[in-house]
Amino acid sequence: MYKQAFYPGLLALLAKAALMISSPAWADTPAFTLAVIADCQYADKGNKGERLYRSCPDKLQQAVQDINRQQTKGTLHLGDFIDQDFDSYARLKAITANSKMPFYHVLGNHEFDVAEQYKGLITQTLDMPDRYYQFDIGQWRFITLDGNDVSHHGWPSDSARHQQNLALIAKQYALGATWNGAIGEDQLNWLDGQLQQATDEQKKVVLLCHFPLYPADPHQLWNHQQVMAVISRYPVVKTWFNGHNHKGDYGRHNGIHFVTFHAMLDTPQTAYSLVEFTDNAIHIKGKGRQPDLQLRLD
Repeated sequence: MYKQAFYPGLLALLAKAALMISSPAWADTPAFTLAVIADCQYADKGNKGERLYRSCPDKLQQAVQDINRQQTKGTLHLGDFIDQDFDSYARLKAITANSKMPFYHVLGNHEFDVAEQYKGLITQTLDMPDRYYQFDIGQWRFITLDGNDVSHHGWPSDSARHQQNLALIAKQYALGATWNGAIGEDQLNWLDGQLQQATDEQKKVVLLCHFPLYPADPHQLWNHQQVMAVISRYPVVKTWFNGHNHKGDYGRHNGIHFVTFHAMLDTPQTAYSLVEFTDNAIHIKGKGRQPDLQLRLD
């Protein structure tokens, strides 16, 4: 009689333990899902090593078709939608026009690899409200940043802003890789205000930028330490999403998850993610070369 009473209880405890291992206590029902794509980077030119430029429209079309079958709130593209030439935008926009949900774009360095007369038209072409902006989904605030704010390439060469940038670069960032950039003082002040407002409104924050902030990387923002100092003051900042480093990366610092998404360009198959946002975690479900990640929110 003792054994008959003991073993069923033991089996129940083992079953409960197995359930806890396979289903962490912090996993919960997704509040909403967004798709994420990095570095589509199309151009009508021949391949360069792993960079398969002409394959990009087909991969983007496959991703849009797949995403349309999901229940998402939209798609984030983390910069370098094109590689070069203003006409490249038309080829890709004809594809994203078939998306059932909005595309939210981030400016990459290659966005500005166009003739000088088109550099002032990029945000309009990508249906962006501004070079940096924010939007809310439920209790989450998404803040999109422009890492080309201070750069060699981000403004028309005959503009006053470009001349100001060249002087600042010579003074502070002369050793910085020319394909990178920095977030300027005005944008940093705007970001600080946005994070304070999100704190007051008890929003969770996702920061979106083309350029990585962490871990250490040749593709980092020139003023990554300055930006890190600002965002680390606000516990509402949960994660930083970026592209630019096509091989991807991940790190955690000051309680913030930093995710570099793998590029769509450097693969014969499509690459994107479905990202579920919950109260307790962010679940990244990768497609193609993008790995899965589970980001616990403290």
